[in-house]
Amino acid sequence: MSSKRPLQPLNDVQLNKANIQSPTTVKTPIKGAISKPDAGKKKKREKLSSLCKTPPSIVKNRHGRGYRRGHFLGEGGFARCFQMKDDTGRTFAAKTVAKASIKNEKTKTKLLSEIKIHKSMSHPNIVEFIDCFEDDVNVYILLEICPHQSLMELLKTRKIITEAEARFFMVQVIGAVKYLHRRKVVHRDLKLGNIFFDPHMNLKIGDFGLATIINSAHPRRYTICGTPNYIAPEVLGGKDVGHGFEVDIWAIGIMLYAMLFGKPPFQSKDVQVIYERIKNNDYKFPPDSLVSLEARQLIRDMLSTDPYQRPSMDQVLEYDWFKCGSFPSHITTESLKQKPKNLAFITKEESMINFANCKQQVGINDVPKHPVEILRTDLESERPRTLLPHSLSPDNTKNKYKEVSPVNIKPYKSKISNQLSKASYDNKMVYMLSESLSETLENIKLIETGQLQPDPKLVQKPQLVSKWVDYSNKHGFAYQLSTNSIGVLFTEGHTVLKFQDRSDIFLIHPNEETGWKVDHFQREQIPKDLSNEMQVIEFFDKYMTAHLSDVSSGEKHDQNGGVFLRRYTRDDNGIMFELSNGSYQFNFKDHHKIVLSEYGHYITHITPNKEIETLPLDYVLKNGNFFETPDDYFTVKYNFMKHVLREKISI
Repeated sequence: MSSKRPLQPLNDVQLNKANIQSPTTVKTPIKGAISKPDAGKKKKREKLSSLCKTPPSIVKNRHGRGYRRGHFLGEGGFARCFQMKDDTGRTFAAKTVAKASIKNEKTKTKLLSEIKIHKSMSHPNIVEFIDCFEDDVNVYILLEICPHQSLMELLKTRKIITEAEARFFMVQVIGAVKYLHRRKVVHRDLKLGNIFFDPHMNLKIGDFGLATIINSAHPRRYTICGTPNYIAPEVLGGKDVGHGFEVDIWAIGIMLYAMLFGKPPFQSKDVQVIYERIKNNDYKFPPDSLVSLEARQLIRDMLSTDPYQRPSMDQVLEYDWFKCGSFPSHITTESLKQKPKNLAFITKEESMINFANCKQQVGINDVPKHPVEILRTDLESERPRTLLPHSLSPDNTKNKYKEVSPVNIKPYKSKISNQLSKASYDNKMVYMLSESLSETLENIKLIETGQLQPDPKLVQKPQLVSKWVDYSNKHGFAYQLSTNSIGVLFTEGHTVLKFQDRSDIFLIHPNEETGWKVDHFQREQIPKDLSNEMQVIEFFDKYMTAHLSDVSSGEKHDQNGGVFLRRYTRDDNGIMFELSNGSYQFNFKDHHKIVLSEYGHYITHITPNKEIETLPLDYVLKNGNFFETPDDYFTVKYNFMKHVLREKISI
């Protein structure tokens, strides 16, 4: 650890506050760790992380981009972590592996597999992979920094957590693990110390050092690996048994037990005792604990010795435990120190809504992802003097290993939404869109200066985009309006719109003369060349009805065939919808939604609990917020919305 060069401190993240294991973490990464102790004095194994040299004060990647080294954050069995900051001020965690520890081809292959697997992941509850590069002595894996530590540190402080918090945490972990399993990846080292909190207190799975791929070529794995308290019994069987995806389900059960009862169920100071208890399923629930019977039943089933008797990820979420108590809409930093105060005030109805929203946010019902593959070219260095092959480097422009995500996040200050880029986007269409924006912005300006007062008697709740699925990498963007209308904005630029309980459809497509042209077809008149579109819209109709929750709390409006989604834009703050009736809907990442309707005359707020308040804009501006449903960040969001609309006009 020592170095002649002093550390260059960065003040925004403190020591041991990021997404790394604590220095005391014990891992069992190789078979030898499960051997019986020798009769004589046991030779202490060299800790490979000790070979890692402190990085220089500035580390540069292969493109010359510099990262300034900050605090030492901690270490695991193989690596040390340091804080890194780039020239823009963004802070990252750098997992640093000493090249001296990579002593053979097997170790090298393992590291490259970790990089390949982690690099291919894109999920809100998995630590984001940023970059990987090397210098003469170390390999650096640059990751999203998680400043609120891990579940392990939370449990050390709190001892136990509430069942309400555990429900929320479990859904986020299950969403991420289901994503891994759909991509044929088994993590194999899920534990409290590898589940980190991002700045918004959402959980992120990290450390893919033991992750592997399960496919037809390798249906089972036989390496004995993991962390003692979390190892599944079939892993201990080694080559005689083999293991698969079920080991992750076992580990989630261990984590749930630890969160609710304060320690893992098989814990002992002697590792061999832990293994014997695991093999015999020898654990008990503390008799004085108030943990519910529903939670205990879920734990029992997840900790079944027979891996095929454990519930699947989807089956876990069907257990009564998720529905028999409070489920918060989000977790705050209060949970890091104490039991949150607001849990007792969550109603059953709110809990069911929060549970459904949480499942949607973590992608429980998303379409299957392409499986991860490790190709020979991933593991072969193209240049003898370097460790990282070119195919895993950041300048790989072919993107042949990068998953094509259905979520294409685009900055607001960008070209017109990609969903219309293939259409004939001519001057008339641009004029129609900018004319609507101009009228909205002009009205907002007049209302802010007191020159225009909307009539409160005319206020109506606007039509909303109540459900949506972004599948633009294949078909298009599907949405449901609060009228129950279902539409798909296809990647070619046209829209098909249909109503519930009606057989006719509307075909809306760009037109050089009118901007938008609408064709109306009865069911028996639908052209054959629209048959594919009809299949797609029927699929999304059934999918959204079955799987997605409605933002508008079930309130429906009169049907209006003239309203459709003209375009949408996504960025890191959320998503913006532009409707054909002059409404602009902003769905923010904190699950609040704000709509400017009637060309800026009225404003609507939809809370995460689906409370809706619509008022004349001048009422809200005079009050500085909404009346019945105030938003703590209303002023920031309102100014942001105006900025976005102005940017749209300037494009």
